[in-house]
Amino acid sequence: MAVDRKNRYPHGLNSSLQVVSRLLVMSTGSLHFGRAQLLLIVVVCACLLSACANRVVHRPLSAAEYQQTDFSAWADERFWGDVAPQDGESDDADPAHSLGKFLPDVVNATRENLSRQSLLAISGGSANGAFGVGILSGWTESGKRPEFAVVTGISTGAMIAPFAFLGSEYDDTLIEIYSSVERDDVFLFRRLTSLFFRSAIADTTPLKRLVETYVTEELVEKIAEENGRDRKLFIVTTHFDAMRPMVWDIGAIAERRGPQAVPLIRQIILASSAIPVLFPPIPIEFDINGREFTELHVDGAVSTQVFAYPAQIRVGRLSGGAGLRLRRDIYVIQNSNDALGYEESSVRVFPIAWRALNGLLTSKINTDVERVYFLASRDGLAFNMVSIPDSFRADRSSEFEPDYMAELLALGQEIGRTGDFWFDKPPAER
Repeated sequence: MAVDRKNRYPHGLNSSLQVVSRLLVMSTGSLHFGRAQLLLIVVVCACLLSACANRVVHRPLSAAEYQQTDFSAWADERFWGDVAPQDGESDDADPAHSLGKFLPDVVNATRENLSRQSLLAISGGSANGAFGVGILSGWTESGKRPEFAVVTGISTGAMIAPFAFLGSEYDDTLIEIYSSVERDDVFLFRRLTSLFFRSAIADTTPLKRLVETYVTEELVEKIAEENGRDRKLFIVTTHFDAMRPMVWDIGAIAERRGPQAVPLIRQIILASSAIPVLFPPIPIEFDINGREFTELHVDGAVSTQVFAYPAQIRVGRLSGGAGLRLRRDIYVIQNSNDALGYEESSVRVFPIAWRALNGLLTSKINTDVERVYFLASRDGLAFNMVSIPDSFRADRSSEFEPDYMAELLALGQEIGRTGDFWFDKPPAER
């Protein structure tokens, strides 16, 4: 059988080979190269051109500078997610003040006026975020959805969180986003040569435009207003240089920075969604005492796939010290299945690698949800969670395929409309 060599090379390399071949003949008159050598020349030339193209520019602190840098100047705008905030729990701290970072409603609360408060934590999941949007929309229809005192979001949850935070009047906006978006509205694959000199194999310019369309100055102003009502919105990224979760207080940024908050909040949402290798990392610029540098931030799910509050914050002890008995619920929306299910596995390298990666990610999100559960149990908070049912195999999250997302959205709405769909334990504890 004859081999079709016409289309052996992807992305127009055949035409590139022809051009290079003609140039070589014109310049040398008699040099002859095999196709393998010509392919190597083209790849090298393409890589050199890629090196001159637009890339992520990163000016990091050195390890020594990082250790010596005092980050407390941004304590009101962000904090590490794996330690207590700098203005958080300490032996001599006022307990109510220490709670203020995560439970702002208790700062001026008394036993008489402390109402039941709700925290919503939205996980990552890429296109599977359509399920979370459906849950919120259906929950609204049930008439049982509360106003959330605190909302946290990671990855696709970072896109959902601002609208969930502002309330059910933004359900239609979320439905519009998650029912109309396609893969080309999120990212475009680059040429294979991007693997050599770029920071990712995909171009997320479409996602940037999508975020700019919906995260407007008006939206940020409303977030600032709600922050003034002692409500909190947190988005988590992964500080890639430190490989630690960074929690951004979006409400504080919105209230303190005014119009300048808009581009930063957009950056944070993009960073929280920046899946390493597939999406480029987001460099965020800072200045300390005249020293300008950047921090590289990527998908928050790299460090934690769902977040409530740092384990070092012992809500029960602090509220007891303040003389308060908190009545608080934590709701977790897990935009994934909690198990992969049985599959006749392939013995080839790439299917093995892909299934192993999915197994690691599933284990990771289950572990993170369980951590929230044990925090809630320790601190006397009511735990509630929902995940995509096993009857729906949610294994196409990276494809952003409209029909798939529409099914997930409808499934979430159907479940949410019941109003009574929460599990009070994670799968491992049921």
